[in-house]
Amino acid sequence: MKVLKIILIMTLAILVSVTLVFGEGKKEAEEKAVAEKVKIQYSISPREVGKVIPPLLEDFQNKNPNIEVEWLKVPGVPNEQHTMYVTSLAAQADQPDVIAVDVIWPGEFVANGWAEPINEYFTSRELKPYLAGMMNSVTVGDKVYGVPLYTNAIHFFYRKDLLDKYNQEVPKTWEDLVSMAHFILEKENDPDLNGYISMWAQIEGLFMNYLQFFWGAGGQFFDSQGKVVVNTPTGEKALQTMVDFIYKEKIAPESILTYKPNDAMTLFRQGRVIFMIVQDFVWPMLNADDSPVKGKVMMTRVPYFKGYDDARTVCMGGWILIVNPYSKHKEAAVKLVKHLTTYEAGLKMAVETGCMPALKGMEDDKTLLENYPISKVLYEDFGVGDVRPSAQAGAKYPELSHIMQKEIHAALTKKKGVKQALADAQLAIEELLGQ
Repeated sequence: MKVLKIILIMTLAILVSVTLVFGEGKKEAEEKAVAEKVKIQYSISPREVGKVIPPLLEDFQNKNPNIEVEWLKVPGVPNEQHTMYVTSLAAQADQPDVIAVDVIWPGEFVANGWAEPINEYFTSRELKPYLAGMMNSVTVGDKVYGVPLYTNAIHFFYRKDLLDKYNQEVPKTWEDLVSMAHFILEKENDPDLNGYISMWAQIEGLFMNYLQFFWGAGGQFFDSQGKVVVNTPTGEKALQTMVDFIYKEKIAPESILTYKPNDAMTLFRQGRVIFMIVQDFVWPMLNADDSPVKGKVMMTRVPYFKGYDDARTVCMGGWILIVNPYSKHKEAAVKLVKHLTTYEAGLKMAVETGCMPALKGMEDDKTLLENYPISKVLYEDFGVGDVRPSAQAGAKYPELSHIMQKEIHAALTKKKGVKQALADAQLAIEELLGQ
């Protein structure tokens, strides 16, 4: 009986041990299976950076074998993307997990709760390398809601050959630009030559142009209390200068009021303009083999008014990565964001697509300079850049921009005086924002 009792106790002990061992093994297997099943979706158009997406995702998945990434290829038209994302996020869909958004969308997305704050995932040190101007677009209050992927901007293009011909320095101020335009126009005595061109049709680019004049006179669209401040002497100086370019100084043709970026580029490319302000995408076209101005063009930062040397006058654009607040795999999504915005990933993107990462220190990278010599100038300009006031305006930014476009264009076409246009803009925006 004693022996039987001992055998029974030993048998029970063995069974308990086996159960514990297999139980723990099953638990570990289940945890491993769960880790291996993480699948996230990355949404970005292939239009500009599609070439580097597959290798960057492959590299990420090799380093993170428990995370599978699906690339959701969305249309290349920003408005179509915006509609898709608004529909999806308004329905609280948990995918896409990582979304590439236009630089002017974060304010709207944050206002609607459609972007995850990333402060708890990124240290201040990790965010420090990104360009300050671009970070302004994703910062609301003391929270950060995204990470810049790549950037572009509006630059000041000039005919280097004409400036060299008359031993002229590149104008740094608007006052110098006007004076030099008159000087060269008089010397050239060419009725087909214009002093200045840009994109002043009633489009988003017109508001961006105005902001560069406005910033260059020391202006800020919102004050420290968040109140709109465009109907000011600074605002008048900016808008009056634009008006004077056409009617008083006559360095810009009246056709500028219908011009979009490609229109301005075409006129400049034909050799019919001394100075131009448009986006940097025109650079390859200006220097193509069939371009009449190939090798005769250079670009630099947008001018400022005298006395405002430290003004940020380069209006920036670009794309931001945000994390879907409804994602079921936020930590995996953040890992992907960090991977896609590293220096190494940014360099690969820049070299292979020409889209410049929004990172400091790229201007001296030898590999980038070998492939894109103009990149040094681009980054110098990005360093004095800023973004449109979309983060502060939130979901109302599209309407705010439309108001400004309408009133700026009314002044430029002389349908309204400068003071009246700005007063009307101020009132309409105050009503829009409930100020």
